[in-house]
Amino acid sequence: MKKTTVAAFAALSLGVAQGALVAEYINGGVGSSNSANGVHTLGDDTAAGDFWNGGDTGTYLHESDRVTGSFSAVVRVVGQSEAASGRWGKAGIMARDSLLPGSSNGMAQLASGNGSQPGGASPVPVRLAGRTFNDGNGGFEIPVNNADGEIANNVFLTDGGVNVSWLRLDYNASTNEFTSGFAADVDGAAGAWAFSDAKSDVADTNPADGWYVGMAYSAHSDMGIAAGEGDHTVSFDNFSISSSQIPEPSTSLLGLGGLLFLAIRRKR
Repeated sequence: MKKTTVAAFAALSLGVAQGALVAEYINGGVGSSNSANGVHTLGDDTAAGDFWNGGDTGTYLHESDRVTGSFSAVVRVVGQSEAASGRWGKAGIMARDSLLPGSSNGMAQLASGNGSQPGGASPVPVRLAGRTFNDGNGGFEIPVNNADGEIANNVFLTDGGVNVSWLRLDYNASTNEFTSGFAADVDGAAGAWAFSDAKSDVADTNPADGWYVGMAYSAHSDMGIAAGEGDHTVSFDNFSISSSQIPEPSTSLLGLGGLLFLAIRRKR
């Protein structure tokens, strides 16, 4: 079933004034971040974990200012350079409560493959993934379902290169719900969106200051990164964030009442 957790305000959304993107290497991650002509390439050559549970290791390129209120962040995945048998690597849009290791987070995520399968590169679902609490444990995964209610399998970061695709991370501040969206690329634009179910219990220690939001990539020791092989990378473009402050019903009613009062007064 398609989810429209944040879509209700999309038509009224206002673009966020995006500042400089800041690169972080979470939990001692070793990698790189390079941005040129609107393409952002994140690298990770660590062999000590990824964005999952207590590992929480990788490269994070995020907005310098936190994003407050409800938002929808979108990005296109356009390239990769990974080990041929890559597995457990993760790429996508991530919102984090903090920049500390083990922070609670929600992530619209593609993964290179399921490490438990022979060869390590069998398709896995596109998903909403992350961690509920700021304790480094308790990760969750919720698959994206297509319009027919079927799981949208990820064939985008497997052996043989990347098929260009779009990811979206929606957040509804009034319900504290994250939702992940996925769409194939159609002539440079997102095709029909498919959505995950929502996750509503990701801890935000200070709701007033919002979330860090940006692009994230992590490799893993299982990806066969050899000494001297250099970074394994994933490239993104078209990263954008839209946001809208949704007025409370009482505020809307007061506004309508004020307009009605002015109309009556003008008539008199």
